[in-house]
Amino acid sequence: MLNIMVTSSWLTSELTGAMAPFGITPAQYNVLRILRGSHPRKLTCTDISRRLLDRTPDVTRLLNRLERSRLIHRARADHDRRVVEVGITGEGLALLERVDPVVADVQARIARHLSPEEHRQLSAFLERLRTDQVA
Repeated sequence: MLNIMVTSSWLTSELTGAMAPFGITPAQYNVLRILRGSHPRKLTCTDISRRLLDRTPDVTRLLNRLERSRLIHRARADHDRRVVEVGITGEGLALLERVDPVVADVQARIARHLSPEEHRQLSAFLERLRTDQVA
């Protein structure tokens, strides 16, 4: 388990370094990818929170930073003014187009020592660790 935790930290550090020149963090990148996947449909903060890879309690703070950078926009829902809907902007989509190849290169570099079969095995082992776990 220690090896998994160390590897997770190392992977996060590698991705953080790759994304730093673009002014975003891995958590912000994750939010942008989630919103791109639903685009043009908007998502609520709860929808985004459920889909995040890293369960952060402070989704609002993440969204504030992305909105200040004009990568997302938020608005009250027409159907219920209590609900805030979030969408990705054109600037957010353009940023992802620039960041995605860099992230893909990092992932390829990190995984270059594993064969396709080893990738499948590693993924299967990690999924088995998470199966039937109580949160």
